[in-house]
Amino acid sequence: MTSALSIDPANLASQYTQIERQAKDQILSTQYAKYNNQIKAFTQLKNDLSDFFDALEDYQDPDTGLLTNTASVSSETNMNVTASADAVSGDYDIFVEQLAQAHQIALSFDPSQPLSTDGELAVSLGTDSFSVDLAGLPAGATLTDLASAINNHADNSGVKATLMRSGSETFLVLTSEESGAANTVSTTFTAGADANGANISNAIASQQELTSAQDAIVKLGANSNITVTSTSNQLDNVIDGVSINLTQAQQAGETPIKVSVAQDNEKSVENIQQFVDKFNTLLSSINDNDALKRDVMASGIGRSLRNDFQGEFAGKTLFSIGIEFDRYGKLSIDKGKLEDAIATQPEQLTHMLTGADGLMAKLEQRVEPYTKSYGLINDKKNTLQASLNLVTDKQQRHEYSMEQVYNRYLSQFTQMQITISKLESSMGQF
Repeated sequence: MTSALSIDPANLASQYTQIERQAKDQILSTQYAKYNNQIKAFTQLKNDLSDFFDALEDYQDPDTGLLTNTASVSSETNMNVTASADAVSGDYDIFVEQLAQAHQIALSFDPSQPLSTDGELAVSLGTDSFSVDLAGLPAGATLTDLASAINNHADNSGVKATLMRSGSETFLVLTSEESGAANTVSTTFTAGADANGANISNAIASQQELTSAQDAIVKLGANSNITVTSTSNQLDNVIDGVSINLTQAQQAGETPIKVSVAQDNEKSVENIQQFVDKFNTLLSSINDNDALKRDVMASGIGRSLRNDFQGEFAGKTLFSIGIEFDRYGKLSIDKGKLEDAIATQPEQLTHMLTGADGLMAKLEQRVEPYTKSYGLINDKKNTLQASLNLVTDKQQRHEYSMEQVYNRYLSQFTQMQITISKLESSMGQF
């Protein structure tokens, strides 16, 4: 006969409850893991698609696109150049007659003399101007305060004031923030009652021009009279697709600088290979993820992306230029075909890959609905989250139910212990 001392009601209740709950625990746990893993997988997929979308935009940017041009100059002392994918191969002669400069003037002051307490200093930049009221400066104001008032004036359209010192002189230096002949700096002073205003008037009258305001001037061709002027030393519209940064003027009689633009075949192949790798990585993130590969939406994205490579672009197939899928379903390139297409038909290749109706635009249109904050993947995640919430509710209700089962078993086994204890006590009397 079982002794009352051998019965542990709590332990027995726990064991019987565990047996009863085990099957449903497993079902709910499996469902929870499934939905939770899917949510995580779709979150990562959205991130991967967003990264791919950003890359597609970059590929269509002429400055960072797939097809790359290279530019060189015969003298890097005078200029440096860069070429976008839109640049046309060719050689160009450019003579740098002068550089653009920002206007700079200096007004000399005796620092031992106090600054005027009234009057207005007008500062002009080209056709714009503003005035500093010296009466508005702090008591005992110095040239430093005047420079700050100029720099912080609400109507200042681009004049920088600084102080320079040489021996017994302090110079108020005014510099245009923009170069070019039109951006000249000038000052006038309307004196007030304070006699110290004469110092400002004298400084203006004796001002020194440190740097003249001038445009950049270049001549095109070795023997041409075609002249280009620019307020800046950055010339972006002289040769289509070529950015020229002027660094030093040439001397009269010097040979023009030769600018050469050519297709960078090696870099272009490298860029296209990078695109292929990104595409394959994206597909692998779908196909190799257990939470995605059996999902209708995820697998549909993969199929749609592969299908976007079919058909013709600018009258030719991608296969004809060496972009194709191998027998394993991976995107690959035939380097020989691709290099030949880059060398012989760069413009058509550009239209095929990065044109308005090219491959990148087609893929971008495909991917975009999934990347938006209110897009298709977010809808999918919301649906999965709702399912996960239902499972969580079921788990909570199940947990409450199992607490009731435990309490019932505990009561039963406790009563059993009491009953056996009474029997043992009764038998002990005989």
